[in-house]
Amino acid sequence: MYCKNCGKIIDDSAIYCINCGTRFDNKEVDDQSSFGFAILGFFIPIVGLILFLIYEGKKPKRAKSAGKGALIGFITKIVLSIILVILYVVFAASLFSNISDDIESNIPAIGDVFREETTDEILEKYVDVSFGEFKVTNNGYFSETSLDITVKNKAEKQCSYYITIEAVDANGARIETDMIYADRLGSGQEIYLKAFEYVDQEKLNQFKNATFRVLEINKYDY
Repeated sequence: MYCKNCGKIIDDSAIYCINCGTRFDNKEVDDQSSFGFAILGFFIPIVGLILFLIYEGKKPKRAKSAGKGALIGFITKIVLSIILVILYVVFAASLFSNISDDIESNIPAIGDVFREETTDEILEKYVDVSFGEFKVTNNGYFSETSLDITVKNKAEKQCSYYITIEAVDANGARIETDMIYADRLGSGQEIYLKAFEYVDQEKLNQFKNATFRVLEINKYDY
């Protein structure tokens, strides 16, 4: 027979090659690639690694099968994990975006919720305030005064109004202010009130030529 290492002819019963010293074992080792080891290593990489370490010296082909299966399985699991994380992030972002859009479309902005309506808005939407004649009556000791005011609730529900009235002269300078209270007016209901019932006698002439207007309104719903 021929030496597998150097190719020289040696005796069939020889244990060593007399030319290169290669040892011959008459019993061939049953070593071949194992599909089972590869599959096991793929699904359970840690087991594939253990099999590789055990069979590396004895059956290198089987060890290689287990090692390849473990390596491919490990890489595959990493890739799948990355893909799953990306899909989860994309799904979570999409879900959060949809929820945010729903919230924005169904809930008023925070500024709108807590913003108080201005006096002009209240006058336009909810209440009419009209002024009558400023009256001065002399009873012999002092002059009694009053300004007739009509307040009508235009809102669709019961409301109360705290209304500050100011009297101003021809130049727009404020003479004095007073407050009236229209309590729990029903929808469409009106009430007749009086303001400036106690005016300083020194200001009477100014009041006779004054202009009256709403300075501020606070509205309360029921």
